[in-house]
Amino acid sequence: MPSRPPRATRPGGRSRRSGGRPDPSLCIVAWNFVSQCEGVECLDANAVQDLMAGALDAAARARAIAHLDGCADCRDLLSLLARDATRDAAVATLRDADGRPSSPRSPAGPDDPGGFNAAFLGETQDSVPPRPSGDPALAATAAGSRRLAPRRIVTPSMTGRTLGRFTLRDRLGAGAMGVVYRADDVGLGRQVAVKLLHRPDEALTERLVREARSMAQVNHPNVVAVYDVGVADGITYIAMELVQGGSLRLWQQQDHPVAEIAESYIAAGRGLAAAHAAGIVHRDFKPDNCLVGADGRIRVTDFGLAAARPGDSPPSPQASSSFRASGALFSSGVSFGSGGSGDVDLTASGSVLGTPAYMAPEQFRGGNIDPRTDQFSFCVALYEALYGSRPFEGKTFDDLGRSVCEGVVRPPPPGSRVSGALHAIVLRGLEVRPGDRFPTMEHLLGELGRDRARPWRRTAIAATAVAAALGLGLVADLVVRDRVTAEIGESFALTGRQTNRAWDGLTARFDASANQVYSLSVMRDVSSNRDQAEFGLGDPQSDADNFDRIHSELASQDWTLVQDFAGTQYPTTIAVADKKGRMMYSSAAPGHARSDLTQLPWVKSALTQKDRTISLVRTDDPALVATGLLGPSPPRGLGLFYTRTLVLGTGKTKEVASAFIEEVDAARMFGEIRLDQRTLLSIVAPDGTAIGDVPPALVKVAAATAGTAEAYAGGAQYHVLAQPIRGFDNQVVGDVVMARKLDTVLLSLFPGARLVFALAMVAAIAAGIAAALWTRHITLPGRA
Repeated sequence: MPSRPPRATRPGGRSRRSGGRPDPSLCIVAWNFVSQCEGVECLDANAVQDLMAGALDAAARARAIAHLDGCADCRDLLSLLARDATRDAAVATLRDADGRPSSPRSPAGPDDPGGFNAAFLGETQDSVPPRPSGDPALAATAAGSRRLAPRRIVTPSMTGRTLGRFTLRDRLGAGAMGVVYRADDVGLGRQVAVKLLHRPDEALTERLVREARSMAQVNHPNVVAVYDVGVADGITYIAMELVQGGSLRLWQQQDHPVAEIAESYIAAGRGLAAAHAAGIVHRDFKPDNCLVGADGRIRVTDFGLAAARPGDSPPSPQASSSFRASGALFSSGVSFGSGGSGDVDLTASGSVLGTPAYMAPEQFRGGNIDPRTDQFSFCVALYEALYGSRPFEGKTFDDLGRSVCEGVVRPPPPGSRVSGALHAIVLRGLEVRPGDRFPTMEHLLGELGRDRARPWRRTAIAATAVAAALGLGLVADLVVRDRVTAEIGESFALTGRQTNRAWDGLTARFDASANQVYSLSVMRDVSSNRDQAEFGLGDPQSDADNFDRIHSELASQDWTLVQDFAGTQYPTTIAVADKKGRMMYSSAAPGHARSDLTQLPWVKSALTQKDRTISLVRTDDPALVATGLLGPSPPRGLGLFYTRTLVLGTGKTKEVASAFIEEVDAARMFGEIRLDQRTLLSIVAPDGTAIGDVPPALVKVAAATAGTAEAYAGGAQYHVLAQPIRGFDNQVVGDVVMARKLDTVLLSLFPGARLVFALAMVAAIAAGIAAALWTRHITLPGRA
């Protein structure tokens, strides 16, 4: 590697052979000379400016001053920047001392190409009293630097001047080549940034014009727009977009997530890619040359070193040669073929263009420059933003060049938040051989976008997987649901048929019992019993005695055979009434008689309209309890009451002679109609009274719905069905309600699980689509 340049050609100083005028390209080198390790190695211009402005904290300031005490190069850089910082104050002091106006101006002459007053052009920095410093250590260091610094011409302030249609306002900043002012565009009524040279110089004027040409050929939202370039009063200027904000370096000094840093650099990379598409190679990309607007948009600027891309023709011997002069590495006038900027020869003999900390190996070696050179500088800056330190170490220019050309990248610091994939992408952009880097900036940005999109891609994949799992659960639930529904339907159908068989068997036994009862001789006495007093043939007492006699015969009657007809599973209550509906006997209350059973609607209907009826009645019905038919304290429940009358005669002579009543507990039917334990059963009377194990809520739903219905009870979903049971003449006696729990994959989890799964699936699909679209947005070429 080349050795350190000697003092005679220190960056930013005058060559002893140049006649006392600083080499402008060497000034650029001095401005761009940067450090490799904060606080230990050489300071860059930004750090020195912060030191002069008092913007460093106590620890950083102490490290910087300690470094200045032992580094002559950094003291020279401090002197250079000190002259820029005090220029305006010096001019104002001289003018005040001479009693001249604040903005003197005389016509340009042969010795005053810039049109400035010749007296001011002759003033030097040595005639300007130094500005006092509040830091003794810094003042001492600066004083030593001033003694070593060359003399430099002072440039007066341009504030208030008008160049073309632009009126200069306040100064925004300055570099080694020029100064930037905020200006008013009088013609269009907007504010712009105007860049002009510190002093008239043919080489720097050519560079300024070529910068304007380079920027003007790139029309992209991530490149600072150029509005105009012109010459006014011998001063060449560029009017550019005014960006309200700070540099990317200032932005990245704050704490930002890795994804946000990557996104900002991708935006800057889009600007570089647009320049490459226009045939422009920036050659000096770094965070200081990117602006972050108040709107958050990143813009690449400062194309002062830009060159056209090399053509397809092989480079000339001049372009490929390099040599050492005065102990420093110089490139010998690299020439580029035609491109978007025309034929450009911006590498002056005896200089290295670019910022060393961000320069690619081919720039150190004076080799061929192409867009992959910008790619290297871009990855250096991105590495610095991600890890807080630059990738190549070097305390001197030679050490830095050796590290860069040998590809010795420092390892990332422990505990870094940067992913391995992103680190690998940056390392590929830092390859020594351009051919080992990405083919284009677009390829690099695409990889960065994919890495930046990795969390979103994972989110999309996870959301898709969740949606698929939820969808699979819903499909499985539907499949199981269909199977269970079919099974429930079959169970209901079988239970319904069994209910009909049980009911038909019960009514048949009722009829058989009635036939057996009416074959008894005592029933002939009941049927022939008449109150003789009504016909004038006897007295009431004789009729009462006869009623008591028949009651005694009925009470002494053996009803076992009759009850056997009902079956042992149906314990029955037997009662007998005469033609007037007076209860003559009840097996539930053998000693009780003479109750008026016509108070019971179903008995009255049998005595007056029909010869037999069957009814489903509450056993604790007040009217029924009052008759004592079921005893003094009947149990609560539902009873099936069968009534059969004996009718004598036909036609007009038809007469009801007696009534036989048989009651069974309706709950006894469950034993005949229940086929499985999973199907719940209830018997429901016409008044809504229900017995059984079906929840009341389901009973109500079944009674109000024709056919099978779905309903929730106790946190579970059921299928319910009410099947009517019909008596004689097809009248509805009551209903048998069947209910069965809908045991499916989801309903077994919690109530409403299917709805929750459906909504969650929709949400997962929406999230997956959104994440996929955002992934596509940030990975497509051309996205900022």
